[in-house]
Amino acid sequence: MKIKLSYAILFAFAFSIRSETLEPFPLAQMVREGRSNLTAAVVKPTGLKRDDYLKVISGIVNYFKHFQTSDGRIIDPFLHREVQYSTPCYAWAAATLIASGKETNLLDSAALALERAVCELAEDKAADNHGDFFTFPLVFAYETLRDRIPVEQRQRIEASFKAMDPQQCYNDLIREKRTSVHNWNVVALSGEFLREQNEFTDLAFVEKYLPLQLKYFTAQGLYRDPNTPMAYDHFPRHFLAAILERGYDGAERAELEELLQRAAWTSLFMQSPLGELPTGGRSAQHQWNEAEQCVTYEIWARRSERANDELGAKAFKRAAHLSLESVQRWVRSSGELSIVKNRFDPAVRHGFEGYSSHSQYNLLTASMLATAWHFADETIPEGACPADVGGFVFAIPEMHKIFANASGMYLEIDTAADPHYNSTGLIRVHKSGVGALVGPSDSTPIKGGALATGIAWLGKDGWHSLAEMTGDKIKGAKLTVTESKTNLVKFAVRYELNQPDVTAMIENYEVTPDQIRVASEVQGDVSKIKVRFPALAFDGENAAQISINGAQASVALSGSHQTFTVESEAGIHLQRNGQWISCRNGFLEAIEGEISGQRVVYTLRPEMVAAPLPKKK
Repeated sequence: MKIKLSYAILFAFAFSIRSETLEPFPLAQMVREGRSNLTAAVVKPTGLKRDDYLKVISGIVNYFKHFQTSDGRIIDPFLHREVQYSTPCYAWAAATLIASGKETNLLDSAALALERAVCELAEDKAADNHGDFFTFPLVFAYETLRDRIPVEQRQRIEASFKAMDPQQCYNDLIREKRTSVHNWNVVALSGEFLREQNEFTDLAFVEKYLPLQLKYFTAQGLYRDPNTPMAYDHFPRHFLAAILERGYDGAERAELEELLQRAAWTSLFMQSPLGELPTGGRSAQHQWNEAEQCVTYEIWARRSERANDELGAKAFKRAAHLSLESVQRWVRSSGELSIVKNRFDPAVRHGFEGYSSHSQYNLLTASMLATAWHFADETIPEGACPADVGGFVFAIPEMHKIFANASGMYLEIDTAADPHYNSTGLIRVHKSGVGALVGPSDSTPIKGGALATGIAWLGKDGWHSLAEMTGDKIKGAKLTVTESKTNLVKFAVRYELNQPDVTAMIENYEVTPDQIRVASEVQGDVSKIKVRFPALAFDGENAAQISINGAQASVALSGSHQTFTVESEAGIHLQRNGQWISCRNGFLEAIEGEISGQRVVYTLRPEMVAAPLPKKK
């Protein structure tokens, strides 16, 4: 007779694998307590099903089908050329619609894209030299289409897969003058694993590079790409989760599984209650950020179910659906997505990276959602997840981030911002059911004009703010937690500053389900401070309604409302500074007011004032 252990017993031994390089999991206790908070939580189901992935994929694929050339390539409608991995991602996304039985009319189009992209890869002619990203979606597309296409076409595709030379078709490799590899290489080795499973190669590439990648993982299981952007923590992990689920059982399996298990749970606690990946750094707030979460969470729902962890399986399923909801909110009337979370015409490229394109990042998102659909287990129901319930605050020092959540009132703090992308301080406030953009949902780049929620001070050489402080100006940031309940989280962040007039800045936070209350104080030789709130002025389509009444300012956009109130200073008059600063979501404008002294208390209160957020399109 088989004995089935309860997951409560199994979890006591979780996160216990050790090696010479793997430290104890620093968030293990928080995860245990967070799981306990989930047991009695009741949430309204999203109502999403596995086929809801297909609806988003279909809109994207059918939009870009009109931009397919006679030889199979996908052309960007604005750049008028094939961009990066658009074609292989199209092949996998279209193949998924065919496999579902819903759009079998796409067979010729998907097969043409597959054959063309594999041929480009084998001949070292991948668009924009991005061959590292081709193999993973192409093998999935091949596995789906091989029994549906003519034998002659299948043979040509297989010949190209066999002819591939990783030393020629991939870029992120150890070479004479290159001693390290990063996220591109993870994508390539994941593709090589799938290629080996189809007997087109061996595991030599995987066995060489996977051990080199493990050194980039933190003790929480997060991946450190250069300058630690949040998007490129989860990006390599979702590929590795896929090959683990596909049966990787090499020498690094145990350590990789442990790291990805830790990271999956850490990611649940970092996830916004609106389903969003944390903001910060390169490629932030692109829709694929949430699509990659869908992959990881669907895979971990399956793995938790197999481990008899019903609570975890339901939490991961819920998190996957919250991520999908986030993507759904950005479907355009033409069927495809706004690739960045704003409402500008994509021709304007607002919030894009230099490498962003409408085609490659729409189709990368579709490809990721196809992978999520592939791994999704429809029999696993939703439960509550940490983003819904809260009751925690924690720091990720390697990513210079702090996250807190009380019953779906969520905040993200950047304690040493990358000046090219963000400001230092409180950069995100999200609440369940309230539109993200009024949050605010992000800060501005320091190099473009630093602006985050917080204070500035008048020094001998003029005004300075915490928002503008870069890593060289911050000696350290210490988190002290005093209370962490689902309905109340209290903590302090103390910044030690390398500044002539200010030695330290302390922010005391009190987070409840209804509001965030912050008491900020500077220590040093200053007699006047300025409180600042970044109001979203324009999202690319809609101008926000901004109103000020003495010590209170409000921002309303599309039925969502954020109220910023200064509590501690009688007679303060907030005002708009009149300057718009570009951010991912549109343009922010500072609302600010001067105060005598060194301390101020203010609150943020987001809420719905009209219809709730749309769930589906």
